[in-house]
Amino acid sequence: QAAAAAAAQAAAASQVAYGGTLDGQVIYNNLCTGCHTTGVANAPTLDAAHWTARIAQGVDVLHRHAIEGYTGPDGGVMPPKGGNPALTDEQVIATVDWMLSQI
Repeated sequence: QAAAAAAAQAAAASQVAYGGTLDGQVIYNNLCTGCHTTGVANAPTLDAAHWTARIAQGVDVLHRHAIEGYTGPDGGVMPPKGGNPALTDEQVIATVDWMLSQI
């Protein structure tokens, strides 16, 4: 039973992105940077000009949009969990919080 439990735990861990890290910078550098560095699909880059109005909506809204996905009035598209469904909600929140700390 112990071996089966260990195998099940290992299998579950392999389904969580980036080893389950809650280091937002690691997740950003591996997933988010492609759009949020270049502005692809009107993704806001990490500068205050792109975030002032978004931050005014409150961090809970930003977390929800990053987790659930969002299409903005400017045609910008944020896919759910940045397009990686293996991310946990906690990982997405940690990444959004890291991004906000960089602005």
